[in-house]
Amino acid sequence: MEQKTSETHSPGNPARDIVKKGSVITLITLISRPLGYIREAIQAYLFGATLLVDAFIVAFNFPELIQTLFFSGATSAFLIPVCTRYLHDRNEYSRIYSTFINLSLMITFFVSVVFFLFSAAITGMIAPGFSPDAKEITKGLFIIMIPVISLHTLLSVMKAFLNAKEHFAAPEMSGILWNIAFIVAALTLKDRFGIYSLAIGVTAGSFLQIIMQYPYLRKLGIRYSFSLDFSHPSFSEARSLFLGALIATSIVPINSFIGRIIASYLPQGEVASLSYAFRIFILPFSLFAVPVYTVTFSKVSRFYHNRDWRSISAHIDSSIILLCITLIPSTILLCSVGDICTKILYERGAFGAYETYITNRALFGYSIGLIFYALSISLVRIFNALHDMKTPALVGITSIFLNAVLASLLMVPFKNLGISLATSIVSLYNFAFLYVLLRKKIEYRMTKRTFRDIIKTLFAGITLTLAIALARHFFANDYAILFSCVLLTAIIYGLFFKDYYRSLLKK
Repeated sequence: MEQKTSETHSPGNPARDIVKKGSVITLITLISRPLGYIREAIQAYLFGATLLVDAFIVAFNFPELIQTLFFSGATSAFLIPVCTRYLHDRNEYSRIYSTFINLSLMITFFVSVVFFLFSAAITGMIAPGFSPDAKEITKGLFIIMIPVISLHTLLSVMKAFLNAKEHFAAPEMSGILWNIAFIVAALTLKDRFGIYSLAIGVTAGSFLQIIMQYPYLRKLGIRYSFSLDFSHPSFSEARSLFLGALIATSIVPINSFIGRIIASYLPQGEVASLSYAFRIFILPFSLFAVPVYTVTFSKVSRFYHNRDWRSISAHIDSSIILLCITLIPSTILLCSVGDICTKILYERGAFGAYETYITNRALFGYSIGLIFYALSISLVRIFNALHDMKTPALVGITSIFLNAVLASLLMVPFKNLGISLATSIVSLYNFAFLYVLLRKKIEYRMTKRTFRDIIKTLFAGITLTLAIALARHFFANDYAILFSCVLLTAIIYGLFFKDYYRSLLKK
């Protein structure tokens, strides 16, 4: 295969294009994340930490897990690479869109009916320790939220077809709408329906997410019909990619689930501390990594159909640099002032100094692997864009066993830190393995400029670490320390990468 990688990138600036389109996702995340915290605060205010809330969480998590694992999680991974082939034929694009919408409706409707008929048995399985009354409440909540399986799967199909046309705003904004619907339902229906108001909010919000996509689909010329063309080449192509995509996208939630099981042997509070720590850890990932790999995935999918290997390599290089200059400083901040972040966010009421300590301990383990966590998921998406679902699936399967072994071994001496360290080590393993395989698959070679920029991020990181240590020495107030550290991060990385940032701002 002819490889066109060189020091001269493809026309234009791939990094600028990624930042321009990805910034929409970042801005929306900056709104949706705080709104999610407000949603949880209102839930806690109205219902506290009671058995009713336990019932709601259990009832919500099961259909959410099912649709994430088997439907929406894998949908983008195999649909975007397939549908980009038909971007320039509006009628064909609409036809395959309709086919996958209708197919999703058929499959998820069948699953929903089965869940409804066996709701009592499912409730007994997911809430075995609940009392009969609590199980009955859980069952009612579960039934109300069963439609979420179909609605979120439809949303993922719509998102795939919009993303393939490089429209990212509407699918991301729908999360804001979902949070608002949940909050409104909780506040207005609580007196009439009690805890069931939360389930109503979940389902109503999911329905509104679908409605929100409609005008954007029409604007881009994507029309729905009752078409169900199983003979279309896109269907057989998607079918061949589905299993690998399903396995690859299930690895992260499976590893998290295994980690929680292993962590259940730790002392009380350690499991909760992992959850709190991961919530902090995932914020920089959502702000910086998700926009980068979402845009890169759509771009590489397009280039692959044209066999434009030079542009593919240029966008891979650009995504790696962008991840490094955002997530390496994020890692240093989380490792250096994670205790202050945890204290500011959580330390009140029953959450005391000890809880802050164990949460920060877990956060440190997660944080040191942040860049590899992001890079490994990005490389999975790149393989998906190249129509290769098998490679990341096989690597992911081996990582499940590695994660279980490491978590079990490291948990004994390091407690919850061992669990989070296992996640970071497995992320490094996934990235290293996938990177070597990508080099072999498309003869990808990182340019000298990219390598130099990575080295520069490390030197900037060392400088930042020393500066943060001085800031912690001179300041006593938590807010002053946090503000000064964030300011130092912006100044130091701004100085080290001033030319790079200027190139992004050029028109």
